[in-house]
Amino acid sequence: MIIFKNLIFKISSLRFAIVLIIFIAFVSGIGTFIPQGNDPQDYIDFYNENPILGFIDGYQILKLQLNHIYTSNWFLFSLILLCISLAACSFRRQIPSLKAALKWTDYKDEKKFFKLQLTTNYNANQNEDLILKAYSLLRKKGWGITRFENRLSARKGLVGKFGPIIVHIGLIILLIGSAYGNFSSQSKEKYLKLGESLDLINESDNSKITIKLKNFLIERESDGKPKQFTSNLDFLSEEQKFNEIKTTQVNHPIRFKGLTIYQADWAVSNIVMEIDSVLYQLKLKPIPEIGDQIWGLLIELGRENKNNYLLTIDNENGPLKVSNIKDFSESFVYLNGDPVKINNSVLSLKKIIPSSGLIIKNDPSIPFIYLSFTLIIIGTVFSLIPTNQIWILFNKNSNKLFVGGLSNRNLLGFKKEFLKLSDEIKKY
Repeated sequence: MIIFKNLIFKISSLRFAIVLIIFIAFVSGIGTFIPQGNDPQDYIDFYNENPILGFIDGYQILKLQLNHIYTSNWFLFSLILLCISLAACSFRRQIPSLKAALKWTDYKDEKKFFKLQLTTNYNANQNEDLILKAYSLLRKKGWGITRFENRLSARKGLVGKFGPIIVHIGLIILLIGSAYGNFSSQSKEKYLKLGESLDLINESDNSKITIKLKNFLIERESDGKPKQFTSNLDFLSEEQKFNEIKTTQVNHPIRFKGLTIYQADWAVSNIVMEIDSVLYQLKLKPIPEIGDQIWGLLIELGRENKNNYLLTIDNENGPLKVSNIKDFSESFVYLNGDPVKINNSVLSLKKIIPSSGLIIKNDPSIPFIYLSFTLIIIGTVFSLIPTNQIWILFNKNSNKLFVGGLSNRNLLGFKKEFLKLSDEIKKY
């Protein structure tokens, strides 16, 4: 039992909680440095040649679970330990402090007044009911009061005592919600062409939501660099009977029915070309070997002696570059421009079809996260409210009125209020 009490004492200490928070923040930083969730072989191939700090290779990263830090056993254990620390601190310190604050403290002896932070006394008229007058004055100013025959106790700002407990509850919910989200959240990246739709199935009730790309716009800088991407999405569900159009942009996600949809990227997915009087829709693929955001494909051109040509494009307006694989000669085909003859084949570019890159994330922990931050903000605001207490005692033998005060924070501000109240009670 003694060992258990000592363990709880250490776990509930502020130093232990701070060390845990620093550790969690440090390993979270490592999680941003080391890519998470990749194929194990990728870590072996890369970090065996480029070990971290010169000695942490790919095998050690996998062994230490640094490839999935946020779902690792030791990270989850640290979150649980921090929850226990916060809960133990609340039960051991905050709740007893709140219980003590809820009890009225009665000062019957004038000697106790001299032990308070603030105290004053003055001669009074025995024939006046000063306690009743002080009660009436403090009541008008919003103080909670308990009164006896020759004394009273008053307090204000008791809600501030609830602040630390609410903050601890919010932090515990945040930690539990974050851990739950790490294991239960699902993310899907999808490129949608104009008019293309995506069906999402809710496994809990088998309901279906169809997301359709109604419009996609790319806003560019004066130098041609992409500035903003905008997708207009149509949300349709026959089971839930709704049909709504919403807009997402970079840094402005859509939150809908538990889903969060981010505008993440874009691509040129298809082009429509007329080659030798035949209309083709060609699907393009990224070509990172040439450059970032370049799409293309390899085709054969020529009526008799066919040669391989690489078609590439880097924006939604064209032009299309046609490169000869053999001699690296280049030709350009412009959107809705004049036909271009290449190796006896006649080419014209009819349409460029961009696609919107969306990340669709389903995170059941989001309500817990919002709730936790709401509680943390409320608890923090409550914690800033000082709890002030005043005691008044009238000694009939000495005809003196004793006034004493106590505050758990902002003593200087309370001192001004205390002196003002003391003076008002004297003149009331």
